[in-house]
Formats: sequence, structure tokens, C-alpha cells
Amino acid sequence: MLTESLVEAFRTRLEALGFDLADLRIGGTPNRPLVQVRIDCPPRNVTVEDCSRVSRALEHWLDADGAGPLGNRYVLEVSSPGLDRPLRTPEHFQKVVGSKVRVKTFGPVPECENRKTFVGILKAYENGEVVVDVDGKLFRVPHPQVSKANVEPVFESFPQLNR
Repeated sequence: MLTESLVEAFRTRLEALGFDLADLRIGGTPNRPLVQVRIDCPPRNVTVEDCSRVSRALEHWLDADGAGPLGNRYVLEVSSPGLDRPLRTPEHFQKVVGSKVRVKTFGPVPECENRKTFVGILKAYENGEVVVDVDGKLFRVPHPQVSKANVEPVFESFPQLNR
């Protein structure tokens, strides 16, 4: 159900509102699809008001003519990417170079010591590979083998609380 043309239609509408499409997922059932839209608005953070405004605009489009691209019985969720923002496209990876990430693969990657999970600093995205520094060792994970990737939140301690 999630086609490139549908993704592009969402992206176009969000850009017209001043937002980036961070992620789009469609689940649920064929009779009642669940549409999950994550929006971004660099350099500032996404607010609840932003989510509400985008939700209303997308509902207007989806409900147009009584049968938008998903029919008239859908559930729409609009949110920010969150602290653990998903990384799917090369652009997503390139935006967070230098951040701590968690990358999972569909199975063991022979050229990466048969690992399936990589938690470390994203060094680059180049030549279709996600380059992650895990404890001082660089791993080049082929993007097509990545099943899930996201920013790994880092919570700094507060010295004033450590008295």
C-alpha cells in the first residue's frame, strides 16, 4: 500500500506547509489503515501545535472527494521523529553524522564479523554503506542489509544532581 508516489504526495504536501517528511508508515488493516507520519522542521523542534496543524491539513487532503488515496476509513497519527529518530534514507544518515546510532541488519553481515547489531558513532554514509565506529573499530554496513536504524539517545548526567 505504501508506494513511492504516495510517499511523494505526502512529502509534497508537508513541504508546502514548511515541514520535512521524516518517516511514513502505513499499517493497520486494509479496511482501516493506520497512517503514521513523522514530521521534522529543522532547525527548530516540532511542537504539538505543528502536529495538530499538519494533521488537519493531511486530513483535509485525505478526505477530499470522499475517497482520498487511502479511502475514507483510516487512522492518522502525526508526530515528531523523537529522540530516537528513525534513519532510513541516505539523507537521514548524512544529517546525523557524528551522532550515536543503533543499526540492525536482517542477518549476520560476514564482512562485519557476522554482527547483526552495531551501536556506535556514525562516521559517514558513503557508497551505499553506513560507516559506524563501534568502540574504535570501523564497520561498513551495506545499506540494503539494514533492517532498522535510529539515533541512540545520549543522556548527559547533571553535575548539580551528583552532590
